[in-house]
Amino acid sequence: MTDSAALIRPIARATLPQEIVKALTDLIMKGVWKPGDMIPSEKELALRFQVGRSTIREAVKSLAVLGVLEARAGEGSFVREATSELLSGAFRWGLLLGERNLDDLVDVRVLVEVECTRRAAEQGGSETSAQLAASLKDMRESGTNHEAFMESDTQFHLAIAQAARNPIFENIGATIQSMVRIWYPKTYYIPETKSLTIEEHQAIAGAIACHDGPGAAEAMRTHLTQAGARLRRILSAG
Repeated sequence: MTDSAALIRPIARATLPQEIVKALTDLIMKGVWKPGDMIPSEKELALRFQVGRSTIREAVKSLAVLGVLEARAGEGSFVREATSELLSGAFRWGLLLGERNLDDLVDVRVLVEVECTRRAAEQGGSETSAQLAASLKDMRESGTNHEAFMESDTQFHLAIAQAARNPIFENIGATIQSMVRIWYPKTYYIPETKSLTIEEHQAIAGAIACHDGPGAAEAMRTHLTQAGARLRRILSAG
């Protein structure tokens, strides 16, 4: 195995966790770290990339959410074995790790989540509406806790995927949310982003509660398009 120390160098735009995610993933894809290998410690990675430990921690956490790494308490982070999980491995990484892929991600979200929302409106019951209402309540009460806001946002979308009553849709929806967790935290620090997200989610939840399939689908389409546009503006600005 190639010595990783010689390949880990400071990178540009190092304040962006997705750049660290890309760098770590590149090393895995090149075979520097193989399934079962433990990657260097948070302290060592921070030193070699010349970034703060919080940036490394966020990147490693994102890779753990994606199923690329496994964090073992008291031991460290390990490269996970390849599995037969739907849409695992290269599909997740390839769609994720570059700004150029943002439009691709939005396209996939529209294709999958709009249909899930239509089905949730037509097939979902009071339990679905209660889950969506709870997520909206948590989003409103999250205040400046950006992680809590993102978690509630994620649960909102997962509840809709589950209400579509198709396990493959549900699995794909979970994969999409793993991707979203890389990109969208960049927007939550802007107050109006949260208020707009809540407003758009409210429109979706309202249409689902009324069993309005076409209206719910259109509300989701609008939300995904607007969310993508907001992120694009932020990325283009800096």
